[in-house]
This record gives sequence, structure tokens and C-alpha cells, in this order.
Amino acid sequence: MKKGFWDRIGIGLSGICAIHCLLVPVAIALIPIWPAFEEFHAYTHLIFFLAIAPTVILSLQRKHESKKVSIYLLSGVFVIFLAWYFNQYLGEYGEAGITLLGSALLIKGHWLNFQLKTGLSLNQSL
Repeated sequence: MKKGFWDRIGIGLSGICAIHCLLVPVAIALIPIWPAFEEFHAYTHLIFFLAIAPTVILSLQRKHESKKVSIYLLSGVFVIFLAWYFNQYLGEYGEAGITLLGSALLIKGHWLNFQLKTGLSLNQSL
């Protein structure tokens, strides 16, 4: 398996999660007659959390000296979990904002981890 594979997957999933959070308010405004959307949305953060958590675990399997990477990745997963767990209290925009913060932490952590593992930046390897 290519070095940084799980970091690339993690960056992609975290980016999709961020895009989802940015588009949900727009979708809600444009599709008010779709009641099933609310039921589906209740599970999206759990689904993203369950998809993202393994990428963090698999990305951190190979040890290196940077504790910063672990802090970013574990904090990001924890923040996304909190957004899902407390979604009833946060409201649409609060939940989206907290999830965006978690996605940003995950993207930063995966990016740093990718650089440490491969010695490359994302631009050089694509």
C-alpha cells in the first residue's frame, strides 16, 4: 500500500464532511417539503464519524516523533463525535460549525502526517 494512503482517504472524507456541513443549510432552504431529509440528516454525522475514525486509527499506526499529528487527528475525531452527540442542543448552524472545526482539524492532521510519512507535500505527490 502506498505511503500516506490512509491520510489521503482521511483528507477526502473530511473534505466531504465539510462540504456536507456547508451545503445542509442551503439544502434545507431549497427543499422544505422533503420531510425525510431531516431523518436522513440525523444519521449523517454518525456515518461520517464511523467512516473517518478508522482512517485516523490506520493513519497513526506508523509511529513518528510528532505528537502534533496525533493531537490534530484525535481532536478532530472527538469534535465530530461531539457534534453528532450534542446535535439536538446545537441547532443546525452550531452543529455545522463544530463539525467544520472537526473536519479542519482532521484535514490538518492528515496533511501533516502525510508529509511526515512521505517527505512530500500533497502537491508534489499528485
